[in-house]
Amino acid sequence: MCPAVLKAAPPTLTQQFEVQTAWSRLAVDGLPAAIRQNARLFGSGSQIVHEGDEVPAVICVVGGWIGLSKSLDDGETQLVDLILPGEFIFALGADRFTSALQVEAITDCVVATIPSAQWTQLKMATPELESLRQALSGASRARIAERMLRLGRGSAEMRIAHALLELCLRLRAIGDGADRTFHIPLTQQQLGEFTGLSSVHVCRTLRRLERNGIIDVADHMDVRVINSARLAEIAKVDLNHLCEEILPDCEPM
Repeated sequence: MCPAVLKAAPPTLTQQFEVQTAWSRLAVDGLPAAIRQNARLFGSGSQIVHEGDEVPAVICVVGGWIGLSKSLDDGETQLVDLILPGEFIFALGADRFTSALQVEAITDCVVATIPSAQWTQLKMATPELESLRQALSGASRARIAERMLRLGRGSAEMRIAHALLELCLRLRAIGDGADRTFHIPLTQQQLGEFTGLSSVHVCRTLRRLERNGIIDVADHMDVRVINSARLAEIAKVDLNHLCEEILPDCEPM
C-alpha cells in the first residue's frame, strides 16, 4: 500500500516557541516580544494569506509546516516551497505590499507577523536579524532553483530523490532528522504538487526507491534514508554543496 496521511498533533505552548538550531534560534531569541505579541496558531489546512492579500514586512514561522503555492483557475496547484520552523515566509510581489503566493498551513502551526515599523526597530536593536533574513532569502531562492531544474529536466526518481534530500537536510537543521529519519506531513497529492508528479507516480517512485534499498517508508510517511550517497546520485546533487547552498550553518549529511 502507498503511504497514508498523518495529521500532525497541535504544538504545545512550549513547542510553539522552540527552535533548535543556532541560526533559527537567533531569529526566535531576537524577536521574543514581537513573536509573543504577534504570533497566532493556525490549524492544518488554514489559509494564512491569499494570493493578492496585503502582507506585513516579515512573517516568521515559529512552529509547524507552511506551504507556498500557486493555482490555476481549474484548481491545479503547484506547491512552490515549504517553510519550516525558524524560517521566514517570502511571498511578496514586486509591489512589496501584496502576496504573490498563497500561504497555507500544512500542519497546525504558529506564525508571527511583524509590521514594517516594528521590524525596523528590531533591526536597529539587533542588526544580525536583517543578515539572517537575507541569508534565509538566499537559501529559499537556491532551493527553489534546484527544485525547478529537476522539475524541468529531471525524471520522477530524480525529483523525489532531491525532495527527500532537501527535506532531510532542512529537518536535520532543526533537530528533526536524526539518523536520516524524518516525518513528512504531506499527502501524496501534496508531495506530487511539490515535485510536479501525480500522486500515483509519487507512490510508485517511493516504492521503487524502497525496493532498491535506498529509503524506507513507514505507513505515515516516516522516511529513513538508508543510502544517502545513492539517493544523491539519483538526484544528481553533491550533498555538501546542496547543504551549503540551501541552509545557513548547515552540517553535512
